[in-house]
Amino acid sequence: YKIKAVILQSDKYFMNNKDVRNSIIESATTFFSKFGFQKTTMDEIAKNLHKAKGVLYYYFKSKEELYSEVLRKELDEVRLELSKIIDSDLCSLKKMESYFLMRFKLLNKATHYHETLRADFFEKYHFAQPVRDDFESFDRDCITLVLKQGIKENDISINNVPAAVDLFIMVTKGLEVPLFLQKKYDEYENTIIELSTVIINGLQNSK
Repeated sequence: YKIKAVILQSDKYFMNNKDVRNSIIESATTFFSKFGFQKTTMDEIAKNLHKAKGVLYYYFKSKEELYSEVLRKELDEVRLELSKIIDSDLCSLKKMESYFLMRFKLLNKATHYHETLRADFFEKYHFAQPVRDDFESFDRDCITLVLKQGIKENDISINNVPAAVDLFIMVTKGLEVPLFLQKKYDEYENTIIELSTVIINGLQNSK
């Protein structure tokens, strides 16, 4: 314990430092992307930063917590881009189409999110579920806002918004494994665009 205290004391300059915390996340992102969660160790991340492992544990209680933060940061970037669509001046139908297409495009590059899709991941690593749940809540809120906007502007005709949101989530999640894990996104990108047209046409109010 005394040795550990000395190590942490020698690194006291770095404590409560946002730059250090961010550098840990960046280093972890590189290792997790290259080797995955299981094969990455906190020792490797610490050595890459030339810091004592105790510094990592000062900011993150475990490798699981660090991975969750890496995943959250990745999905925050996705949320940021999708929020721009939701906050834009586009009509509701164009928003829905843009959101649908951009969501797949961005998540196709989200390698840590892909890892959480693997069938054996949640059997062993339930710690990532809260981050995924947060993203799904964001998804639901965005689609709900667009549908309500469309109904208000008389562009969208739909009787049950919550049910429509549920179906949207089912469709998008159902496509994620083949598109991302089986790496078929590029192959089906044009078809996804066609599918979005079908969905938009189905929502459109005939007036």
